[in-house]
Amino acid sequence: MKRLVTLLFAFVITASLSLMAQEPASKDQTAGDKKVDKAEKKESKAAEKGKAMSLTGWVKDQDGKTMFVNDKDKQAWNIANPDAVKGHEGHHVKVKAKLNESDHSVNVEKLTMLRKAKQAGDEQKAEEKK
Repeated sequence: MKRLVTLLFAFVITASLSLMAQEPASKDQTAGDKKVDKAEKKESKAAEKGKAMSLTGWVKDQDGKTMFVNDKDKQAWNIANPDAVKGHEGHHVKVKAKLNESDHSVNVEKLTMLRKAKQAGDEQKAEEKK
């Protein structure tokens, strides 16, 4: 009797583990996709209405053009007024900008540097993902 209960218990544990293994690989990926979709919808609505919105991301210099790479959806936007971000290439910043989806550019109205601890931490995370 004792042996039967032990075997039954082992079977139940094994069956439950196999059912857990068949769940979707990662719920984090679908949550990440939802965040990206939400960010893109928000950007397109702001662009349609001509409103400025706050974005956080990196100012990068690529192929002679100054770009802004958004943190949420990782999209690179051309900066229409590069003088507004001059000297901030390679920095993590928060900008208030108007988006223009027709030519995929941003017009920066205000730029705020994020604190240095945030900069270093985000650079390390970006390098780890590569």
